[in-house]
Amino acid sequence: MTLGILKGFLDSHSLSYEEACKALNIDYKLIDLLSPHWIDLIQNSQCVGFLCHPPCDFSEQKQIYDEKLYFINKVLGLPIYPSFDELFIYENKRNMASWLQIHKFPHPKTLVFARKEDAKNYLIKANYPLVLKSNSGASASGVSIVNKPKTALKILNQVFGRIHPALVLGRIRFVKNRNGIPIPFIGDSQRHYLIVQDYKKIKWEWRIIKIGNSYFGHKKLLKGSFASGSGQVGWEDPPKELLFLIKNIAETGKFESLSVDIFETMEEEYLVNEIQSMFGSILPYQMKVNNIPGRYIYNEKTDSFEFEEGEFNIMGSNYLRVQHFASTLIDLKY
Repeated sequence: MTLGILKGFLDSHSLSYEEACKALNIDYKLIDLLSPHWIDLIQNSQCVGFLCHPPCDFSEQKQIYDEKLYFINKVLGLPIYPSFDELFIYENKRNMASWLQIHKFPHPKTLVFARKEDAKNYLIKANYPLVLKSNSGASASGVSIVNKPKTALKILNQVFGRIHPALVLGRIRFVKNRNGIPIPFIGDSQRHYLIVQDYKKIKWEWRIIKIGNSYFGHKKLLKGSFASGSGQVGWEDPPKELLFLIKNIAETGKFESLSVDIFETMEEEYLVNEIQSMFGSILPYQMKVNNIPGRYIYNEKTDSFEFEEGEFNIMGSNYLRVQHFASTLIDLKY
């Protein structure tokens, strides 16, 4: 078995895949997905499947990467990991909102506006506060809690323009660098759409992770009004209700690798806030139960989750991803 590792806009995205393949004694080839000859490279690689990590910093880069994955998976019929369907909603809040609504998973009411007048009419009459979001952006960048119509209408004019769509510069999100200095992402300004979400007062956010049959969970504690990007972690045993929720989401979408951020509101609701196929995983574990790192394994016979001690999120969780992808290819008798 030889796996292809797709090299894209960031070399770091492929490094831990390489490390995982080496640790698992799996042959691999690096494929330059940005080469003008990328189709020849894919077709001549003799790889049985391809490991992916789309970029998330710039929307155009994500779109280019997704377009190439479409031809690899949907046209050439070659397996990719994670799957195309889950990467289609990865770092795309517009697509994710549609997916959640269609499949009726609990989430804050989210409306996506593509016409300025529709958005304006809604913002004038809406109950505040509201949450306005950009389509991409991690760690709460591009997310604003807006308390009055005047502020919302100012953002509206930024994304749709005051005169003509051709003259729109867009709304710029700021991302903090390693020194905590906000950097304007001018190259990824938000234009021609507005995402509006109902505001929910939350206690904290749960991050629940599923890769293959491995489940993890921990709290993301608040820093100010946000849990995303707070860096504050609560290592508590996640509610089994949430493990079953992510299992249901994965089975519904046939998703292979996902992290679901779930609000726990003051009204004791669980609401899906984000679904991501790729996620930050610096520590070698993503869960502790009674201060012991480990994972849950779903037992189909007992319909329950069983705890297994260990550090399973090594190599940015890519060890688990490569291991799971290889096992699915073996089941398909590549």
